[in-house]
Amino acid sequence: MVEEKRGKFIVLEGIDGCGKSSQLLNIAQYIINKSKYNHVLVTREPYKIREIRGILRQDSNAYSQAKKLAELFVQDRKEHVQEIILPALNKSVDVISDRYKYSTIVYQSVQGIPIEELIEMHKNMPVPDLIFIFDAPVEIAEKRMSKDNRQEHKFEANKEFQEKLRQRYLEMSKIFPEEKIVIIDSTKTIEEIGKEIIKILDENFEQDL
Repeated sequence: MVEEKRGKFIVLEGIDGCGKSSQLLNIAQYIINKSKYNHVLVTREPYKIREIRGILRQDSNAYSQAKKLAELFVQDRKEHVQEIILPALNKSVDVISDRYKYSTIVYQSVQGIPIEELIEMHKNMPVPDLIFIFDAPVEIAEKRMSKDNRQEHKFEANKEFQEKLRQRYLEMSKIFPEEKIVIIDSTKTIEEIGKEIIKILDENFEQDL
């Protein structure tokens, strides 16, 4: 009996308005088209704890409630991993997630929590096979959200905070040198970004997709 291979775990990250969500389904479609034996699960975070969204919408201070948010995000992520991500990976299903641990490490470290503490909170969680960080200037991200008529929450409303987030995201490859993190210039067109991502997928997974 042939042992089933573990599914690939791919994560998309970046500040709000960076353009990552536009590529989520494109990646899934590409993997599905590669082989009729490929199965893909697309998911996102926050997973299901509604209290998180309430805090983001009702509290206007970008630096407040850092500890509470970190705890809620990690609790939510643990449930996401146990209920959705790991069961899929163990059944040879490729998982693509819009946000993962890097969001909490970036956002809550900029809020003031030590990075080491945040990393420790994610101990023993599965490490993605590939992480795309979509990078765009705050001004461009802001225009995209405005165009989509998206309501700003506590982090998005503070442009100085957004710039700190962007810079912290760019530090992720140094913070996690053992992980496969790729920075994507998301100022390009959707088509150009899509082609770049497909090339990276092929280079990293070769015959595994």
